Formats: sequence, C-alpha cells, structure tokens
Amino acid sequence: MCALCGLLGSESHWAASIKGGLPARQERLQRILQANRVLAFYRLRLDDFQGTSYLLTSPTGRAEIVSDLGQVWRVAEQMAGRPLDPLDPKLLAALEGRKR
Repeated sequence: MCALCGLLGSESHWAASIKGGLPARQERLQRILQANRVLAFYRLRLDDFQGTSYLLTSPTGRAEIVSDLGQVWRVAEQMAGRPLDPLDPKLLAALEGRKR
C-alpha cells in the first residue's frame, strides 16, 4: 500500500470498535501497547503512524505501513518468517513473566 492510501484509510478492524471509556487516541495507543507485548516475543515492534495506520518494524530495519490490526498479524508473520501462534506455550510463558 502506498503511504497516501495508508493515511487516507480508516481503521476497520473489529478491535477499533471496542470502547473502554478513554479518548480514541488513548485507546489506539493501548491497543498498540498490547500488540507489542506479543510482537516483542517475535522481535517485532508496532508504532502508530499518523493516527490512521501502523508501522511494523523488524530488528533488521525492515518496516511496513499497515492499515489495521488484522493486517498487522499477516505482515508480522511474513516478517518473522513463521506463523505467529497466540497459544504457543513459550509465548504464553513470556507474557506471564512480564505480568509479574
């Protein structure tokens, strides 16, 4: 996707419709924070891009602009070179360790 399309697009992922009582910008940043808890296990990072898209980066410097959270996971699998399994016991153990 070109950068302009990413800026003009809207967040259509179902998670964007969940309202937690925070301003929309803060809710978006909270979603990014939670996604980064999982993505860090795969050595990836997600950042906000202009409030309308996301920037997904790898430790090698590869970066892609993605339009919504659904696309984040597809691109993250491509960057990691393997499926991202949310039930991977090693991932769950890492997430539990961070909670304490």
